[in-house]
Amino acid sequence: MLRLLTFCAVLLPAGMAGVAPRASDEILSALQTRLETGAGFEDLIGMLGDLEPAELNRLQADYDKVWPSLRDDYLSAFRDAAQKQNSGALRQEKKKNIRAMRDAFHTVRGLPEGPMKGALGARSWPAVEKLRELLLPSAARILQGAGDALKTKRDQLFKLGTFRDGILKAAIAVEEPESVRNIVIAETRIAEEFSDLDRNGLRVMANNRKTAESAKVPESERIGIEDLNLMRLLVGLPALHLDPRLCAASRGHSEDMSRMGFFSHSSPIPGKSSPSDRARLAGTSGGAENIYVGSNNPKSANKGWFYSPGHHRNMFNAGHRRVGLGNSGRHWTQLFGN
Repeated sequence: MLRLLTFCAVLLPAGMAGVAPRASDEILSALQTRLETGAGFEDLIGMLGDLEPAELNRLQADYDKVWPSLRDDYLSAFRDAAQKQNSGALRQEKKKNIRAMRDAFHTVRGLPEGPMKGALGARSWPAVEKLRELLLPSAARILQGAGDALKTKRDQLFKLGTFRDGILKAAIAVEEPESVRNIVIAETRIAEEFSDLDRNGLRVMANNRKTAESAKVPESERIGIEDLNLMRLLVGLPALHLDPRLCAASRGHSEDMSRMGFFSHSSPIPGKSSPSDRARLAGTSGGAENIYVGSNNPKSANKGWFYSPGHHRNMFNAGHRRVGLGNSGRHWTQLFGN
């Protein structure tokens, strides 16, 4: 169990016997009692605002003599649990399940269009979701597999972090009151260290974010490309490079369809008849194209394409190297290049 703050020992120097305790000492003593009994302490956080600035600053300084070691002790235990769940027999079993799910996914891609259509929902999507669980360890799943002792340690640390944030808010400290949030961020980063996604693919995705920012690609389009790339990595395919020119060509086609009221891979606009024409006009090359209408959410477009055999094959074509995504309202165009 997480060792509780021994506040009186930390805050009261030797020889203080008989001296009336300060208000902050009484608050901390009450906090320790409530932590031990599991009682709430919201009222104690409210009392912090009544302390004199000097006393509040002293309280913050003394609290922070103990807080870092408590935080680091928990995060070390959390990392140990993640390591244990990703080593030995458990890791071998996970690898076996990853291979099975990928085989199931790619078997469906080889089916004729009729049987494939039904199997995409019955077999392919569940395989992707299982792969997401296997390849993307989350803090929640690590805690679930770690047992009650780590959960109790975390619960107590969150309570102490909540009180520390109360001190920072009352003291109007330079540091942001994000003690609890920073623990969650640290857990997420530790979990990500144990991801089995292809490292090169993750680098491509990181570079895509930089490319999107420098080329001012709309955030919704970047998110849609990242969503597709994550699925590709889950099933063992390489991530695609974001091509801003393919995004521009795709966006233009979505705008044309939205403005002119048509829905087709063939455009009535001179010079933009085919997907390859539109890619060429944007200064690049491309051919395979998916179009969608019905939502302004890029993940909805990807999911709609996922369940359609022809579009699905475009999304998971191992020969593609580049991708662009373009949006206009509820219209989406996805254009691939080699």
